[in-house]
Formats: sequence, C-alpha cells, structure tokens
Amino acid sequence: MAYQHYTIALGEVEHGDRQGLKALIEANAPLFKRFVMSAFPDDMRYAWEPETFSVTDIDETQFRFSCSVHYFEPCADRNLHDRHEYQVPYSVRDGELAFSLDETRWVVE
Repeated sequence: MAYQHYTIALGEVEHGDRQGLKALIEANAPLFKRFVMSAFPDDMRYAWEPETFSVTDIDETQFRFSCSVHYFEPCADRNLHDRHEYQVPYSVRDGELAFSLDETRWVVE
C-alpha cells in the first residue's frame, strides 16, 4: 500500500475548533486529489473536481469529506458527475493536523 502522510500547520486554528479545522482541510483540498483519483489510474475519462470538495463531518478523531469525479464519454449524454464520500482519521500534534491517505493505484487485471 502506498500511504502518504500529510501535515498541515494549524496557524491560528485552535486544536478543538472543529469549524476552523474544517476550513483548514477545505483550504488544502488539492492534497486529496491523488487519493481520490487512485481509483481511476491512467483513465483520462475521469477528472477530479476540486471545487466540489467539502468536509461533511468532523469529530475529535476523524473527518468525512465528499467530492465529485467527472466521467467523460464521447457521447455527451453519458457524461456523469459522481459524488464520492470518504472518511479519514486524523490527529493534532505539535501545532499540526496530521493524517495519512492510501494513494495505492487501484488496478484491475
């Protein structure tokens, strides 16, 4: 498995400020692209839609986020915007939000 470890400096956000943590995670949405797109390796029909990224829930140990992935088909009526939801455990230590994402490329043979 290809886990990538990330840390984001809290800056002015307090450890227990869930709304502040939510805003911090959303401001760093690009960090989640490889994680989300690992399910569609090298398939140019799929595209990450970063503007749809949102943290839907957060507690003291994990957060949930959702985002859309656009599927392109040569026939326009077959294009899709699929919403995906994920759950990520996190911790706050030494003034940083820390989490790991499994960016293992999903390959079917």
